[in-house]
Amino acid sequence: MTKKRLLSLLLAGLLLSASACSSGGAPDNPDSPAADAPAPSGDAQEGAQEPAETADLFEAYRGIDLGGRTMNISVSNNVTENGDGMPTSYPYIAGPEELTGEAVQDNVFERNHTVEDMLNTTLHYMELNLNYDEVQPYITNLVMSGDTGIDYYVNDQLGLLNCGMNGLLLDLNDASNFGKDWFDFDCGAYYSEYMKGLSLGNKRFIMTGDYFIDTLRAGHVLYLNKNIARDVLGSPDAVYEMVLDGSWTLDRFVSIVEQAYEDLNGDSQGDDEDRYGLAGHCKGWAAPYYAFYYSTDSHVVDFDADGMPFINAANVGRMSKAAEYLISLDKSAGMYKTSSVADSLKKFVNGGAMFSMFSKVGDMEQNSIRDFDGMGVVPYPKLDDTQVAYRTLVHDTAEMGAVPITTTGEAATAVSAVVQVLAVHAHEHLLKDYYEVALKSKYAQDKYSAVMLDTVVAGISAPFEFAYELGFGSDSYLGNITFGPVSDSIDKGTDMTASSFASHEKVANKRLKKLIEAYGYGG
Repeated sequence: MTKKRLLSLLLAGLLLSASACSSGGAPDNPDSPAADAPAPSGDAQEGAQEPAETADLFEAYRGIDLGGRTMNISVSNNVTENGDGMPTSYPYIAGPEELTGEAVQDNVFERNHTVEDMLNTTLHYMELNLNYDEVQPYITNLVMSGDTGIDYYVNDQLGLLNCGMNGLLLDLNDASNFGKDWFDFDCGAYYSEYMKGLSLGNKRFIMTGDYFIDTLRAGHVLYLNKNIARDVLGSPDAVYEMVLDGSWTLDRFVSIVEQAYEDLNGDSQGDDEDRYGLAGHCKGWAAPYYAFYYSTDSHVVDFDADGMPFINAANVGRMSKAAEYLISLDKSAGMYKTSSVADSLKKFVNGGAMFSMFSKVGDMEQNSIRDFDGMGVVPYPKLDDTQVAYRTLVHDTAEMGAVPITTTGEAATAVSAVVQVLAVHAHEHLLKDYYEVALKSKYAQDKYSAVMLDTVVAGISAPFEFAYELGFGSDSYLGNITFGPVSDSIDKGTDMTASSFASHEKVANKRLKKLIEAYGYGG
């Protein structure tokens, strides 16, 4: 996602949220006159200037004729995290079979039919219900058998990443893979920097952007109970104000979590009947804390002048600082530990915790969240005052796009045309309907939430360390060196990042070398 695009989103969000605040409802349609404004007189109408002619966004693509070709698109229709998570993104890709009267769904319907009519093609969406660890084996079997029945996939980032590493996906930046290449990853409709963070050099195997809207929906956020915030901090907006003035840091967060604990039943021990600062599924393991760690800019992989990654031990100090805060959080009386994301979210919506971790932007669509009175949303805290901006981790089961190597020549050309027009349309229309209207006006409960969402979206960044660290168990492409030392420290209850880093370093360098070679560099 480019800085220019993010700035535009932020400014648009601020203006729209101000409009919603002043009118007490959804933002006014900028294409319509204000409801309470009188219609202009005849003279005024005659003297009014003609509106500037709108540029044709699809001018470059209107001459494409795919000859009635059917585009077979395999799309995940399940929810994230082993069937337990936010609603599936399938409706935002495939859409309804007819107009529904609901803005976002009608947008998707119109987008798909616009593409079919413009390019002379038929979009055939094929539902696929696979858990993230089943994606790679499924695509492997199809590709190795030479099956050409799927033109492109929309499925989990983690599964597709492993497909790319195993040579199963088309390099979308290699023009020789196409008869004609219509992709324009720098047009603003794609998260180009994010895509870059999922590969090395100039290779691109995975697509994401406004058409693949799950990247936005899968952004990690902290849900906030403003009613508890009022009791603990004196104002329901206190946390919002910390975010806005830049003081929303990890040490401050840990302090608030501790402060929020209240022994409601008076038995002098923490139990299910008490009120907590944070609910999380970290009972018996430290893994869920990575949502905090990867939001702190505490990286140990840097890139050289040629864009190749290397492990930099000089960054261990920042990792150690993050570990110390997370150890304190894990030991805090205000930490309510559960065994599942669903249980921790339940504790939150039942009013038993001030914050809920491991929630996503898309969870705002769930009824339990929408019906929760006093729900707010904030980004994960910065590590400290030296961190320039808030960071948003996108979960690695977000649904993204990829093309199998069995799609070549004319088929690959057709994919590039279809996806490009879908992406341009989604950037112009779906982003507004879902992000600006549905999330900010329909689901958000206060004026600050809209600004918080802008901050969350602006914080989405290239995910290299996260993407390549958390492979399938021992298949970690970075040898567990980015979050591993922090996780070890939390498990042991003491900062051992330096020694743990050292113990991982040899294996990590070997894995990183193999990763670089897998992309065709080094040797």
